[in-house]
Amino acid sequence: MTTMVAIERRVQSVLLTMFAALLVAIVMAFAFTRYMTTTSDWVSHTYAVMTTIETARTDIAQALSDTRAYAITGNSAFLAVKNRKVADLQQQLALLHQMTSDNATEQAHVRTLTTLVGAWRLRLGDVAHARTIQGFAAAAALVQKRHAAVASEAILGVLDDMHAVEQRLLLQRRSEEERLRHIVSALFVALGGFALILSLIVYSQIRRRMRHWIEAQRQLEHLNRNLDQKTQSLEETVRDLESFSYSVSHDLRAPLRHITGYASMLLEDAPAALDVESLRHLHVIADSARHMGALIDDLLAFSRLGRKSMDAQPIDMQGLVESVIKEICSARNDGAALPVHPVVSALPPCIGDPALIRQVWVNLLSNAIKYSAPRGAEARIEVTGEASEGWTRYSVRDNGVGFDMRYADKLFGVFQRLHSPEQFEGTGVGLAIVHRVVTRHGGRVNAVGEPDHGATFSFELPIAETTS
Repeated sequence: MTTMVAIERRVQSVLLTMFAALLVAIVMAFAFTRYMTTTSDWVSHTYAVMTTIETARTDIAQALSDTRAYAITGNSAFLAVKNRKVADLQQQLALLHQMTSDNATEQAHVRTLTTLVGAWRLRLGDVAHARTIQGFAAAAALVQKRHAAVASEAILGVLDDMHAVEQRLLLQRRSEEERLRHIVSALFVALGGFALILSLIVYSQIRRRMRHWIEAQRQLEHLNRNLDQKTQSLEETVRDLESFSYSVSHDLRAPLRHITGYASMLLEDAPAALDVESLRHLHVIADSARHMGALIDDLLAFSRLGRKSMDAQPIDMQGLVESVIKEICSARNDGAALPVHPVVSALPPCIGDPALIRQVWVNLLSNAIKYSAPRGAEARIEVTGEASEGWTRYSVRDNGVGFDMRYADKLFGVFQRLHSPEQFEGTGVGLAIVHRVVTRHGGRVNAVGEPDHGATFSFELPIAETTS
């Protein structure tokens, strides 16, 4: 009996010792973990400050670039972007002031930045004001004298100093974080030994979590079923929208023909009875009606793409492109030769719907001819193709007016244009048709350009047949 009591007491003593050691280890691990979490938060905070500094640097470069662009082109769009970037920079300075409130050195840097940015904004305003009031020469003179660039360099210098301070803080904090990580790792190794004793508890927790997981799996399956139903409903809605678009566009054609016809009759039969201003109004009506007719035709063509079934077959791309060029030549109203004749390299064949792919080439080549025509005798258009890694890629490259890559995401939208109708005629549907045809073939489109340095439009089709 005495032995049993001794054993029981020994077991109780061991259990109490283990519990006390486990409790101490847990408290220590909790304390070091909290300290490590705080250190990690400071590391993240330092990264956030450095990111804000880089964002400010980017805003300065963008504002300076758009000021120069406005000085050169006089395009108010650049001035609007410049003003937005200057406003963004002010927000970054306020954020830096808030984020570095615990650092006297960085607070001094922020105060210096505030002063420098104020002077820099005035210099940017000088260039913009010179371009608006005095013209290109005055603005160009300020740009050449680096009127605003010098102030920008001073600001960037302070930002570099701030970045260096944050870099040093980052190294210190990461070193402390690493040291704490080793300590915590050692503590958790010790806790691992004690965890064996708690295996039954862990097992019960796992079983409970498994029940929760099964329930979550059921809910996920239910959500997937709902998603499938919503997807099917969305597809039906898209089909209804396409049908509606087709019907509306088709019904608009009849009254538009009346407007165009009667306007033409008035221009032919009653020019002497109308004064100059009335004739001008009548011409505007006729031109607007023709433009609206072109918009409706393009909208109808775009709508038909969603309704037309695919007829995939082998395509002789070389012959197709050459016939498209001939078609464009014969379709010119003035009967004159093309301002620039595309140079076509050897093009690999592909699988697709010939009628739809033909429309892709008509739109891409027509655009290339239109936007490179201002180059005159120096205009160049190159058509190339290659097959590799399961894809066949075709490209149309020109040295025309090009476009700003910041607006590249608008190129393939319906009625999205980057040039005014006064500069280049068009409805803004051609590239949307290109995108829709290529994606229906399981392909992808891409555009790369630079203002006044031309553009390259390319599309890729899978070598294996893919239709939808």
